[in-house]
Order: sequence, then C-alpha cells, then structure tokens
Amino acid sequence: MWRGTRKLRKPRLIICNIPQDITVENLEETIPAQNPELSLKPGEVVARFKFRTKRGEMNMVTEVGPETRKKMLQTKLKIGWLICNVGDHLVVKRCFKCSRYNQ
Repeated sequence: MWRGTRKLRKPRLIICNIPQDITVENLEETIPAQNPELSLKPGEVVARFKFRTKRGEMNMVTEVGPETRKKMLQTKLKIGWLICNVGDHLVVKRCFKCSRYNQ
C-alpha cells in the first residue's frame, strides 16, 4: 500500500500541425503573443515534447492549468502563419504482463 501524498497532474493538451520552426523553448512565448484573446500569463503554458506523425505533421504536447485548458479547447490557436487545432492528450497505461488497463 502506498502511503505518500499524491500530487495532482496538470491537464495535457496536444496542439496539432504546428510549424516546423517552432521549438519546445519558444512555444511558451509564441502562444500568448499571437493569441491575445486568451489573455494568458507567462508560465501558464509549459511545452513538454514535440513529435512527428506518420503524415509528417509536427505536434506538440503541453501542460496547462484547468482554466487555461478550457480557454484553449474553445478556440483554435494561431501559431506562426498556421491555425492549429487543440485537443486533450490522454495516455492509457497498460500492463505488459496481463494486458489490463490502468494497472
């Protein structure tokens, strides 16, 4: 039995089809600068990692607070010259031994 206190995880969002020149470091400044209608403060969006899909599109996974998540899911983000879709990034754990979920 685990007796420590659990820390709540922040929601993760996936931003689809970002430009090639956007990096993990400069995304945190780019989103509030190009999307003033969201009224985001510095540090509310934390970029975690970037990956390429099979189609060659670049996607970025970010951690945000619950209020920021609601704002970002209701709009499409402007990043560079592109308009990007935002969705929840869910990871389901699966046991390698018994193939059950969330074990």
